[in-house]
Formats: sequence, C-alpha cells, structure tokens
Amino acid sequence: MAERGHRVYATQTLRVSKRIEAPLAYVYAWATDFREDDGRLSRRRPRPRFRVVRLSPRRTLRIRSSGPSSKDPRIAVDVIRLDPPSAWHTDQIDEEDRMALDYRLTALNSRATRIDLFVTERWVVPNYPSRTEVRRRVRASWDHLAALIEDDYRKGRPARGR
Repeated sequence: MAERGHRVYATQTLRVSKRIEAPLAYVYAWATDFREDDGRLSRRRPRPRFRVVRLSPRRTLRIRSSGPSSKDPRIAVDVIRLDPPSAWHTDQIDEEDRMALDYRLTALNSRATRIDLFVTERWVVPNYPSRTEVRRRVRASWDHLAALIEDDYRKGRPARGR
C-alpha cells in the first residue's frame, strides 16, 4: 500500500518497440478501442474490470479495478488522449505509481507497423520493481497484445467492436 503523502521513491524511464504484422490503421483502431470488457484480454487472474467514460472523441477516462470485489479492490485510473491516426498518450494513477505512457505507431509497409512505447514511471512506494523487471513486464504485455492484434487481423475480424 502507498505511503501517506506524495513522496516519489524512484523514477524510471524506458522505451519499448514492437513490430506488429498488421496495417497501421488497423493497429491504431484495435489498440484505442477502449471497452468495458477489455479485461478479457488480460492474462491476470482474477481479470480486471473496467469502467470506460468517453469524455470526447479524443479523450477517454478508464477506471480499472482488480482483486476481490467484497473488500477493497486495487484501483487504477487512466486518462487517455488520442492523437489520430498514429499516437495516443495515457496518464495512469494507481496506488503504487504514477505513469505517463506515449504510444507512437509507424507504418513499416502496407501490412506491418512498429509501435514505440515511451514510459515514465514514478513509484510512490518504497518497494518497487527494477527497471529491468518493468521492461520485461511491458514487453510481455505487448507481446501478448501484438499476438491478439495479428490474430484478429489474419482472421478478418474488425479492429473495433470485437
């Protein structure tokens, strides 16, 4: 649990890139289709629950809760700013850290896209993971999401409204 106050115990920055075998427009639409049933995409157990509030066509507020529903669940709030057709930004606040994430897509050709993820994480708890562990988690998460995007694209599924 976070300490009282606003102390920052560490700040970590990193960049992760991933090639996705799908066109840029498809990757952007898929990755920015924030929905209340997005927990189905998670490998965590129990799966997180989401509440999504569209503030405007380019602004979304997403609240994620996880853990037991009868006691105090863990809560995270994401404020998302879309910058179509190839970028978006998320400010995330949770009990352990404050994170700023910038996503940029680059078309490699007509059927492949590179996503560059820039992360700045400020830890407000004294026990936090190493930069190497954070990088491993981000890579594993995007390896999983990229596989889902590529699978949906190969199967001809729409990028939005799955």
